[in-house]
Amino acid sequence: MPRRAAYLLLLSLLMAGTGCYYDNEEALYPGVCEVGEPALPGYWATTVQPLIMTRCAVAGCHVAGGTGTGDFTQYANVKSAVDNGTFQYQVFTARTMPTTGPLPACEIQKLEAWVHEGASDQ
Repeated sequence: MPRRAAYLLLLSLLMAGTGCYYDNEEALYPGVCEVGEPALPGYWATTVQPLIMTRCAVAGCHVAGGTGTGDFTQYANVKSAVDNGTFQYQVFTARTMPTTGPLPACEIQKLEAWVHEGASDQ
């Protein structure tokens, strides 16, 4: 009987020790990106605009009177660049923008999803 009890104890400890754990999804699955729902209202304001402000308007580039072509602090100017294809070319294809270097893959995925859904400001 003691031997059987020892096996049961060992089995229960193994099951308890491996039953639950918490890991960081990004560490386990590199490249996984939470794009969100670009067709839903608020995607511009919560996802795209902050990216534009931190990546494009930074260092005086795409701001009023800045060194970049167009003031990207205004949605209409970003939309114009999307509509004529320069945004997609510079950011997705040539990857020459931003000038600080290509965007991380997740940020590109978010912008691509937004452009694919029509680049709405809603």
